[in-house]
Formats: sequence, structure tokens, C-alpha cells
Amino acid sequence: MRRTNSLMHGLRKDEIWSCRFLLLVCFTVLLPIAIVARLSGWRWRPWPAGTDGYRSPIQEAKAVSETIAGTVFSV
Repeated sequence: MRRTNSLMHGLRKDEIWSCRFLLLVCFTVLLPIAIVARLSGWRWRPWPAGTDGYRSPIQEAKAVSETIAGTVFSV
């Protein structure tokens, strides 16, 4: 039986090292950003605020459910 430089899952040891190194670099770059954002009170919003500004998630969910219910039951 011929021996190759691969493990049971198909990755070689140098590929495993590369994946772990990439994970470590990404973790060490993104973790301090997340910590600073958390401590400074930054709020990430994926879309601009509406005319009423930002509301709590519960108020947003209530507004969406009222819109959906009004659309569904208006038939």
C-alpha cells in the first residue's frame, strides 16, 4: 500500500496549518473590532432609519406583524 501525505479527511498537514492560521488571523483582527464596538456603544444597522427613526426590535416586529396581518386578512 502506498503512503501519501494526506490524512483521513483528505487534507494534508500543510493545508490544515493554513486553515488554522487563517482562522487565527481573522479571529485576532475581528475580535478587537467587536470589543471596541461593543464597549463604545456602536450600533450596526443594515439599512437607513425611516421617518420615525429606529425603534426597538419588539416595536419593529409588531409593526411588521400588523402590516402582514392587515394584508393577509384584508382579502
